[in-house]
Amino acid sequence: MILTYALAILLMLGLAIAVTVLLRRRVKAPWFLFLVGVATFAGSQAVHLPLNEGLTRLGWLPEQTQTPAFPLWCTALLLGLTSGLCEESARALGYALLPRWRRFEHSLLLGLGHGGFEAMVLGVLTAASLSSLAALRGVDLQTLALPPEQLAALTAQLTVFEQSPLSAALPLLERVLAMTLHVVLSALVWRAFVSRKAIYYLAAVAYHAAANAALVTIAGTTDNALLTYAVLALLLAPGLWWLVRLWRKTPPALSPATPYKVEVAAFLAATRKELLQQWRTKRVLVVAAVFILFGLFSPLLAYFTPQLLGSIEGAEMFADLIPTPTAVDAIGQYLKNLSQFGFIIAVLLGMGAVAGERERGTAALVLSKPLPRWAFILSKFTAQTVVYAGGFLVAGLGAYSYTVVLFGALDFGLFMAINALLFLWLMVFVAVALLGSALGGSTGAAAGIGLGGAVALLLAGSLPRVGPLMPGGLLAWAGQLGALKGAAVPSNGGAIATAGALILLCLLGALAAFERQEL
Repeated sequence: MILTYALAILLMLGLAIAVTVLLRRRVKAPWFLFLVGVATFAGSQAVHLPLNEGLTRLGWLPEQTQTPAFPLWCTALLLGLTSGLCEESARALGYALLPRWRRFEHSLLLGLGHGGFEAMVLGVLTAASLSSLAALRGVDLQTLALPPEQLAALTAQLTVFEQSPLSAALPLLERVLAMTLHVVLSALVWRAFVSRKAIYYLAAVAYHAAANAALVTIAGTTDNALLTYAVLALLLAPGLWWLVRLWRKTPPALSPATPYKVEVAAFLAATRKELLQQWRTKRVLVVAAVFILFGLFSPLLAYFTPQLLGSIEGAEMFADLIPTPTAVDAIGQYLKNLSQFGFIIAVLLGMGAVAGERERGTAALVLSKPLPRWAFILSKFTAQTVVYAGGFLVAGLGAYSYTVVLFGALDFGLFMAINALLFLWLMVFVAVALLGSALGGSTGAAAGIGLGGAVALLLAGSLPRVGPLMPGGLLAWAGQLGALKGAAVPSNGGAIATAGALILLCLLGALAAFERQEL
């Protein structure tokens, strides 16, 4: 069950990107349009969610635990209208700001970005819910003192979770249908601009509202998920038929596709070049030295801190106040050291990955081979991933060995799981630094952008509701594993999914920026 849900969540995070990759092999459309679609969804929700909250306070929409003051169809229609107006207006704003990008194929990328980002968000929420439900398996729900409505909803969710592993495909199926609908709606709004007829925009709002209203009505009357998806497929059918006809009447501008083998071979060659460069510039040795130093130093510092304080004149009294160090202290020191200094290394070494080569002129030389720009960006991230993975391997083995020698037996699998969480946390900031390097006009500007983005992510971890889903949640999870030695520690799948989504978006942002730069 966990494996099937994990696969479904992984596809929810990356399916729209994979479809866009295939589409771009046939048509000429830049990656930044996909990110514009991401921005339109984020902007629409910045208005949509407060709007629904305001309508709830006015009594026009019911609370989740309340009986609707109006018939269900009225509530469903109002929810559909707010969703349709906010999302289609955001789409229209995107087209209004992009007068140069109004070909049919451009609307497809905008729709994939809009629906793909929504799928990423729901994939993160699905992962978070999955973690919570997995922690409640075998627990007597009556002991949780929940209201009857929440208890019934939680029982229903656990029942679905414990069904056949094929039930994990249901959220993925819903996202596939929804993303297809978003592409249709994006094409409708595009048609409103190219034909200068507002009727297409109104049709998109009405279509969106009707689909949402129908789904809300069905969800309020039955728990049959297959019926919900069948209705969504029926509602999607006319729009998909219209989209296929539009494709035939307005064929996109095709682009010659380079064979996969050629592009993959170029990517592998670029990755070898990056690894060789990492070695010749001594970056591999720097990372290895820092990670080994703190891997070995952390358990030593935890073990000898009381003795060091006792050897300082006048500080003997404080040494007696420190409890006897244990393996938990060694793990805590290890997490603190690597999270602090690993973060600094990620920003410092990543800031010149693209900006440095652009300043020196080597980027233009390498791309003339020819090398696809996606391979140029992805090879840098891949090389850094290999270097940091090696650094964590030697640091983890060193810290584990010294911890066993100084404090006794330690679960090796648990310690490697802690390292895996710490590694994933660090790779988010490596991707952020790479994005800053692609956006910055110089190495200094790249460092500022990368550091600013990293600090923003760290601050987002302190937000009350979304904080646990941020990358900082991985550090908190690793700390709990170390403190409790894995006993009764709830998982945080939401933080893992968020880290994956952030890495993908940062890489797409770096590629979109680099793709539009003149070298």
